[in-house]
Amino acid sequence: MSSGPDVGGRPRLLGEYDMDFSYVLYVSEMSDECGDGEIIDILNTSRKNNVKKSVTGMLIRKDRMFLQYIEGPEAQVRELFEKIKSDERHRDIRVVHQGPITDRVFFDWEMGFADELNIQPLQWKWELDKLSLFSLAEGADDCLNFVKAFMGTPGLAANSPSC
Repeated sequence: MSSGPDVGGRPRLLGEYDMDFSYVLYVSEMSDECGDGEIIDILNTSRKNNVKKSVTGMLIRKDRMFLQYIEGPEAQVRELFEKIKSDERHRDIRVVHQGPITDRVFFDWEMGFADELNIQPLQWKWELDKLSLFSLAEGADDCLNFVKAFMGTPGLAANSPSC
């Protein structure tokens, strides 16, 4: 495990040096009851709770699908993902990839968010007009690179659905 600075040069938080870090990247389908209001609730709750647990990540919505990447101390990520799996605001959860990491991708994003408007500049590169997030998720490396492409857009760290 790295004991140096994380991605972006942010040092690990106090107490993080002895922790094992991991991530989960998954896709899911929004439930019929989930709309912008529920997504705002998810983001507000995530941002409040994740900072306390040293968890960071990104939630992407396209059409009625979610793609989410979460990272942090292994025990916290495992516990959070168990809660996510039982959340009735989505279904058909498919893990794209998960495992240990030495450095964060989203070092200072409690929970970033992107929707169709934010995805638009990436449409040509990822051909998202032809792909669903489920089909993008078939290639773990492509899927992870897609999520990482949002790092250059810091405004997404506090973004909410476009109403």
